Amino acid sequence: NIADAILFVLGAKSSKVMRAERLTDLIFNGGKKHKNPARYCKVSLVFDNQDRKIPIEADEVILTRMIKRAPLKNDPDNYYTYYYINDKPYTYTAFNDLLAHARLSGSSYNIVQQGDVTRIIEMGGIERRKIIDEIAGISHFDEDIKKAEKEKEEVDGNLDRINVILTEINTQLKQLKKDRDEAFRYKELKDQLYELKAKVALKKKKEVEDQIIEIQHQIESYEREQKKLSEKRSSLKERYREIQEEVKDLDQCIADTGGEEVKKLRDEIESLRREEIKTSERLSYTKEEIRVLKKEVEEHKIRLRDIDEEIKKYKTDRDKIQIELEEKQKILDEKKEELSKFKENMRNTDENYRKISLELAELQEKQDNIKGEIHDLNLTLDRLNKKLESIDVRIAELEEDKSTYEFELKDIEWREKDIHDKQREQRSKIKKLEQDIFEKRKEITRVTEELSKLEREIRNLQNMESKLRAEYEAYQLVYRKYNPAVTEILKARDDGILKGIHGTIAELAHVEDIYRTAVAVAAGNRMQSIVVDDDKAAADAIRYLQKKKLGRATFLPLNKMISGKPRGKALLAVKDGHSHGFAIDIVRFKEEYRGAFWYVFGDTIIVDTLDDARRLMGGVRLVDLQGGLIEASGAMHGGSKPKVELSFGEVDRRRLDEVAYQLQALEVKQNDLSEYLSSLKQEITLLEEELRNIKMEENFESQLKDLKNYREEYNRKLAKTMEQIEEERKNRVEIENQIKELDEKIEKLNIEIETLLKLRREKEELLGLGAAGEQMEEIKKLEDFIENLHKTILTLESDIEIIEKKIVLLEERRKEILGELEEIEKNIVEKKKFIEENQGIRNEYQEKIKTLINVQEQLTGKIRSLTDRRDKLQHEIISIEGEMDKIATRIESYSDLISRARYRLPTLEETIREFEEELKLYSVDIPSDIKLPSIDSLKESIRVVEETMHELEPVNMRALEEYEHQLARKEKLQEDVNHLKEQRSNLLKLVREITSKKEERFYEVFHEINKNFKEIYARLSDGGEAELQLENPDKPFEGGLTIKARPRGKKVLLLSALSGGEKSIASLAFIFAIQRYDPSPFYVLDEVDMFLDGVNAENVSRMVRENSANSQFIVVSLRKVALREADHIYGVTMRADGISELIGDINPEAVGAKGEILLQEARIHG
Repeated sequence: NIADAILFVLGAKSSKVMRAERLTDLIFNGGKKHKNPARYCKVSLVFDNQDRKIPIEADEVILTRMIKRAPLKNDPDNYYTYYYINDKPYTYTAFNDLLAHARLSGSSYNIVQQGDVTRIIEMGGIERRKIIDEIAGISHFDEDIKKAEKEKEEVDGNLDRINVILTEINTQLKQLKKDRDEAFRYKELKDQLYELKAKVALKKKKEVEDQIIEIQHQIESYEREQKKLSEKRSSLKERYREIQEEVKDLDQCIADTGGEEVKKLRDEIESLRREEIKTSERLSYTKEEIRVLKKEVEEHKIRLRDIDEEIKKYKTDRDKIQIELEEKQKILDEKKEELSKFKENMRNTDENYRKISLELAELQEKQDNIKGEIHDLNLTLDRLNKKLESIDVRIAELEEDKSTYEFELKDIEWREKDIHDKQREQRSKIKKLEQDIFEKRKEITRVTEELSKLEREIRNLQNMESKLRAEYEAYQLVYRKYNPAVTEILKARDDGILKGIHGTIAELAHVEDIYRTAVAVAAGNRMQSIVVDDDKAAADAIRYLQKKKLGRATFLPLNKMISGKPRGKALLAVKDGHSHGFAIDIVRFKEEYRGAFWYVFGDTIIVDTLDDARRLMGGVRLVDLQGGLIEASGAMHGGSKPKVELSFGEVDRRRLDEVAYQLQALEVKQNDLSEYLSSLKQEITLLEEELRNIKMEENFESQLKDLKNYREEYNRKLAKTMEQIEEERKNRVEIENQIKELDEKIEKLNIEIETLLKLRREKEELLGLGAAGEQMEEIKKLEDFIENLHKTILTLESDIEIIEKKIVLLEERRKEILGELEEIEKNIVEKKKFIEENQGIRNEYQEKIKTLINVQEQLTGKIRSLTDRRDKLQHEIISIEGEMDKIATRIESYSDLISRARYRLPTLEETIREFEEELKLYSVDIPSDIKLPSIDSLKESIRVVEETMHELEPVNMRALEEYEHQLARKEKLQEDVNHLKEQRSNLLKLVREITSKKEERFYEVFHEINKNFKEIYARLSDGGEAELQLENPDKPFEGGLTIKARPRGKKVLLLSALSGGEKSIASLAFIFAIQRYDPSPFYVLDEVDMFLDGVNAENVSRMVRENSANSQFIVVSLRKVALREADHIYGVTMRADGISELIGDINPEAVGAKGEILLQEARIHG
């Protein structure tokens, strides 16, 4: 029990080593009476740790192991194991690691159990050599070799991977070189294309410059022509106003008579028509679906025909094989009958043959019986092997299923993550699309409002333009009222000859009609004064008049004109009740012109009458509303109402051009905005379509729910699969045991058959010597033919079975297609029913529309007379508008031509700037004096270049960089290959070096232990000889270790020929030889001297005594000679109740001849 207890703590691998079926058998069962059995077993070993070989900071280390019963419902023998070090709990792994560090083990050579002393001798050579391996630390070398080989495998793997990459890169480089060459060619063509396009731009620029010169000549010619027709247009305007009033009254009457009801009817009819159109669209879509379904029906029918043809073909093949099978079966029956007749004839014709045949028949019967038994056993064995194979296959399938389920679970986890990512991405896309749609709709609202605003502005500008044109006509009549010098200056301004000319005082001011005469008289001839930017502009204009000899004019430069202040008398007079204020305040003009208008009017005051002026005269300039003028000096001017040649507010031609230009710009902007609005609506349609598609793409919530269900299902399947694997493995063990028993039975029966066959061959040889030998040959041939024919029949039957299975599969598929066909036809019926219902709905809509149209016609009849009169007036309005438009067109024609010509100039100038910008983009230098080809010729060259480029497309322009990149990558990988090859070579060299050191270390340990073994064996055996020999000295790890011994006075014997005592001496010599080389902390020797005689037992005891100086020895022995050498003696005896009792410090003399303890003497001594 002492050895068992030590093994228990140090972790023996099997409970059987401790003489127990299971570990729970070590727990005290209560003795013979089973009284108070224990629930646990606990053993502690105390080690002296002053040298700290055990990595615990304590002088003593207590190692404890305990097992405790913990019966379960389905496992009554269940137990738990606990490990402690110095009463602290440890895990099994930590406990074992500590034992390994301290070189303590329950399975090493230092513990020899009872009856195992000769185990070292009887064990295999390989196992014995491994004891030397362990002492020499060969496992560390093996680990280093394994590590190096693993690194080599990794290097080989890396080399393989890099070689694959290099192969791929070489392939890519070939393609990239081709792509690079094409890219170079493409780049050259692109440069050529830019040069041609630059020439086109330069050519067009020169053409536009020529157009500008031509337009300037046209403008000069158009300005010489103007026409009239103002009076006719005025009368037409008056008639136009009268008709409009009458139309307005008629519209009110129509509305009062039922116009709103008609409008409502019209709206309702439109609504019904929309619904009718929607219903028609649904009908069309459903009809298209029915067409598709009918096409599917035809496809299913075609598949059915194909399947029917296949079934028919297989049945035909089956019938042919069946006929052939029947023919073969018939031939087989005939041949069997022929064989039977052959044998019967031979028995009847030859007595000797008959006798031997009977003996053969008996042998055959026995053989057949044994064969039958073997056959049955083989069938059972086959079934078991097949079952075993099936189990192996099943286990493999289950393992594969297990791997599949584990993979599926990981895949589900990955897919869930992917779905969550997609879900977030989809939400982000939806949010962005909704935001884009919102922004587009917001933009549509803004653009719609801007369009409405533009329409109002365009209408206002159109009215303004019409008004200005009318005024301009009148202005043209007045134009000649200016003196010639002023007229020519204004003309030079309009032609753009003179810059900085604002206009005359008459042009730049506006005044109410009531003051028009008074203000004109107050201004006098100064109304023709011309306002200019500055004195330079004035000087240029004066020089222009001088050069042309056109006369004289007054110029008012704004940079020099100074505004004055009213005089004191004027300030008093302006406060009079009949005063209308200063003339300069009554006239409206831009504030920047105030200095010029002060020059014209000064502090002139406008009053009601001449009497009012006379009352206020004296030091004040006054003018009455009838045109009377009193100067500040007192001079008076007056008479009949003056004929005013000039008046304020004359039209400014530049203003008219400006309005026309603004109108045209607004119309262009209106068109652009309309196109922009249309594009916005189209974009919203596309975005909404994309949004619908995204929302309809995938139902992520449903997918996640499905994945959750899949995960639960796979978890269930995985658990079930693992249970099945365990069950199948148990079944496999049972079947293997059954197969082993069957193999033994079949082996015995085969031996019996061999014996019978030998007898039968002897009898057949006797038959062959007779006259029937030739007939026997015929019988043999016939039997061979029958056997071959039987094999053919089996093959035909197998073919028929395969065809039958194919027919069954095709019929099942046929049934599936028929089911699908039935479902499709059912769907067609439902859709036809849907068409009938919707056709009825559409007919109802059509009837309602027809009824409402009749009602509308009735209502329209009541107001027809009013509408006829209104329509007649509308026609007249249209006619007047047409006439007025013609007159306006004739009046404006030349002005429009001039405006358009001038309007074109900025565009053409902008075009020139665009061409100049385009030329900068191409970055091509073209000499200014080069003669350029025609544009058509240049375009043709561009077309050829573009076609050539198109032929090369798609061009991988990145190939220019990618080629260099891949080339550098190839060089880098080639360096890696060289480095890995060098690394591989170094690893191979390292393996060889480690292997060499491993062998050196082994030989070193082996020779030392062998030397010790020889000396110790000679000592223990009183002069005997022994040695350790390697089975393969050149390659020690490929062979075992043999012990050769020659006891004193005997020849060299095989180990198996040694007696028990001699084996014990050899084993102990081996143990002591190892101890001398590498002492273990302790040794347990349980009755190792049981086979030894007295002399050898004493020799062993003395050596144990000597060796105890280096290691602790625990020896179990019944020999007094061993007890005398011990430091401490303990005895163990069995009490009457079956429980062991330990007696300490026993006197060796208290031990009997057979090792029994004399209790009385032992207790007295103790």
